[in-house]
Amino acid sequence: MNYILWAVTAIALLVSASKNKAKTIKSLKIAFKRLKKITPLFLVVMTIYALTVSCVSTEFIDHTIGQGSGMVGMFIALGLGSIALMPGFAAFPLCAGLLSQGVSYTVLATFSMALMNVGIVTFPLEVKYLGIKVAIVRNVIGIIISLLTGLIVGIGFGEITF
Repeated sequence: MNYILWAVTAIALLVSASKNKAKTIKSLKIAFKRLKKITPLFLVVMTIYALTVSCVSTEFIDHTIGQGSGMVGMFIALGLGSIALMPGFAAFPLCAGLLSQGVSYTVLATFSMALMNVGIVTFPLEVKYLGIKVAIVRNVIGIIISLLTGLIVGIGFGEITF
């Protein structure tokens, strides 16, 4: 599958270059600048993940947020996702790593949604620019959406049954 993506990307790049070489080169320069900018943060996040996984036993991960953690695992993931400050490009590889450690799709969906939609750490900044009412409503809605998404994913993957 990766080869197909690389081939499609190469073909799209060649088509773009044939249409307008200057714009293509300019776009590539912008892309490389952004890549240089995000790479250190990505490496830090992945290093923290590697250290955490190597220091924390698989049994502990499995017990707290693993397949059998149920609703408790969802709420732990909600809490972790709500306080973590991490961009999406780093969060999704982290989720892939956690999946390989036995973390359920339910927990991963809840965690990643909370990570993107709830901002406990950024709450003071939100209050400053948006006001207290908007900040609270936005975060409460983010929490509800995170939990609903986790439930829907859990039901869809058969991890939650009634």
